Amino acid sequence: MMTYEELLKAWRSERESEGLSRLPDDFYARAAELVSELRNRLKMADMTALRTRLAKKELENVEKMVKDIFNRRVEKALKALASGGTLDVEKLTPEERELLSPVEEAFTAMRKFLEGLLRGEVKKPEATKAVQAGPSGSRKLMLVRILADVPAIVGADMKTHGPFKRGDVAFIPRENAIALVRKGLAVEVELA
Repeated sequence: MMTYEELLKAWRSERESEGLSRLPDDFYARAAELVSELRNRLKMADMTALRTRLAKKELENVEKMVKDIFNRRVEKALKALASGGTLDVEKLTPEERELLSPVEEAFTAMRKFLEGLLRGEVKKPEATKAVQAGPSGSRKLMLVRILADVPAIVGADMKTHGPFKRGDVAFIPRENAIALVRKGLAVEVELA
C-alpha cells in the first residue's frame, strides 16, 4: 500500500514538472488501496476523537492529491497531443495508456484531415477506435470538465463514475456527459 508521504512526493513531482513525471505502473492501484484503508478506518472510529478528525482530514488531502495528479496528467497529455506531439507512453500508467490511446488516435485523424485540407482535399475522416467504440470496446466516451460537485453515477456502461468535485476532468459515457452538460453541471472539453 502507498504511504501518504509517497503520494505527497508524486503530487509535488507532478506539480513541478512541465511534462509528465514518471509514475510506477501500480500507482493508481496503490493510491486506491490508501483511500480504501483511510475510509475503512473512519467507518470504525469514534467521530468525536481527535484522531478521527485527523484521519478524516488526511483522507480529504489524499483524495485531493489523487484527483489533482490525475487531472494534471490528463491535461498535460491533451496539451501535448493538441500541439502536434505524441504521448510519452513510457511515463503513462497502464490505465492512462488505455484511456488516452483512443484520444491520441483521434488527434492523429484530425491532423491527417487538416493536412489533406491544406493540400486542397476534403476527405471524409477515418473513424478511429475512439469514435467507433471508446476504450476497451465500450460505448463512446466524452471528456468533460465538472462545474459543480456531482455524486457518483452509474454510467450507460454500467460502471460507477465519480463522485466528482468542481474542476475535475473525466471521460464518461457520452449519454451521461450530455445529461450533465444539459443540467449545467459539466462542459465538454474540446480536444482540438
